[in-house]
Amino acid sequence: MSCGLATLCGVTEGNDPTRELRLDATQQIPTEVVKPQQAGFKPGVAAIPAQRQVDHTASFEPTLPPGRIVTSGALKRPVVTLSVRLRQLRVGGRWSVAGAVFLIVCWGLWSASSSDGDHASATLALVLALAVGIGLFGLSRLVGSVVLEKLMGRTRRGAWASHATVGLFLVIVGFSYLSQIEWVVDAWNFLRGVR
Repeated sequence: MSCGLATLCGVTEGNDPTRELRLDATQQIPTEVVKPQQAGFKPGVAAIPAQRQVDHTASFEPTLPPGRIVTSGALKRPVVTLSVRLRQLRVGGRWSVAGAVFLIVCWGLWSASSSDGDHASATLALVLALAVGIGLFGLSRLVGSVVLEKLMGRTRRGAWASHATVGLFLVIVGFSYLSQIEWVVDAWNFLRGVR
């Protein structure tokens, strides 16, 4: 069986396949003959390719004022699209919605229990409170933009802090409406044990 395998590989008993790969002192190493008539031939000197011509027509105009240092790496923040910014505004919106619902319920109780029956001024008070809440939201977003993005170099991934601020403001306004309702104040004093 070993003889059959050897004949398949092309090896016979008298033939050594590694003979061609051996470098013995008895074998001649083939060399390439270099003719001295070849162009640029110098014995003992490596051939150096010719230098390519560089086009010097482009001029360099500095874009930075003198004294500025250019560093490597990301210098500019990636531009955030409007759709991404609007999506970020929704993060934490439940705080504002919860505060607005609490404010509307408290305002409704206050408006229903008012004895003068002037619903126009009550509605104006509600609209004014909601407008101040929207302005507070814009102001807190502006302060967050200046402090977090410009000064600290961080990116904002949502608006939950601004929404929480607005929600807290609306809850405080709602409690101020509740404190003006006589039967709510009496019920609160009864629960606290104060007469």
